[in-house]
Amino acid sequence: MSFTNHIKLPWRTSWEVSGELRETLFWPCQSPPARAILLVIPGNPGLADFYIDFCTSIYTEFSSLDIICVSHLGHTRFSDNRGLVYRNKKTHSLDEQVDNMVCVFDKVCEEYEGKKVFLCAHSVGCYFAQQICEQREERVQRVFSLFPAIESIGLTPRGRQLWVMFQPGVRHVLATVVDMIRWIFPIRVIHKMANLSQSLNADNSHLVVDKMLHGSCVSSVLRMAADELRKIGTLNEDFYKKWGHKFVMYYGRNDNWVPVECFKKMKRVNTGGKVVLCENNISHAFVTSQSEEMALVMTEMLKDELHCELG
Repeated sequence: MSFTNHIKLPWRTSWEVSGELRETLFWPCQSPPARAILLVIPGNPGLADFYIDFCTSIYTEFSSLDIICVSHLGHTRFSDNRGLVYRNKKTHSLDEQVDNMVCVFDKVCEEYEGKKVFLCAHSVGCYFAQQICEQREERVQRVFSLFPAIESIGLTPRGRQLWVMFQPGVRHVLATVVDMIRWIFPIRVIHKMANLSQSLNADNSHLVVDKMLHGSCVSSVLRMAADELRKIGTLNEDFYKKWGHKFVMYYGRNDNWVPVECFKKMKRVNTGGKVVLCENNISHAFVTSQSEEMALVMTEMLKDELHCELG
């Protein structure tokens, strides 16, 4: 039996792409060599660990599929390949995040030359996937867009509620407060305070505290969110009329980031792709409590597209 059979998945590494270090999770296929690769692009906050249950559930259904999930730049603290804590104190704009994700895609295509490359994107990650497809349309096999936040985010109910948090002065204050909390309170106390919120389960709550509750990470998350509200405006209808056939798009029924009107519009615009409205009462933030339910849906969509050829 191979030593790798004893290592719990996913494999965890730091990956340098175009001069930037990314936290990366990897599920190597069960029956090498891989016949296809699924690149998972998170929403915001972009912590790959939130997607472990989701990706693992998909992974178990396909024997010839590699899965890669990457965190967004600066959104998390993680250990580099020497075991040292990597602190990216730079706050990256949305454009910088997108540009580096395009480089990630290019690296994947180089590594898996001749293989099918699929994108699975969540929330604003779908905007990243859209930009990748615009720039590398011939290399993208299929895009699975889950709860796609790709138009007028600042005008959505949640965008209107939270816009104040994303303003420069407020971002600075929030980041400073976070650093003060870490300086004043022992980590075990912060964990207990986070658990009291009950907005996340215990595991995800600990992830947020340990990996994201740092001033620089909070600044990065809020900076990208501010750019999202400012830059992601009117739907690029021409793009989806031309390349929509590459997309499988999954919308929620009660989504305050992506209202159902967005589904109706996309259904009219993207006549060549598959545009689906959720029938399973899955929330936009499925990674917090409904990963397995969403993975079941995603698995079926993959099987439909692949005709089970990776089984």
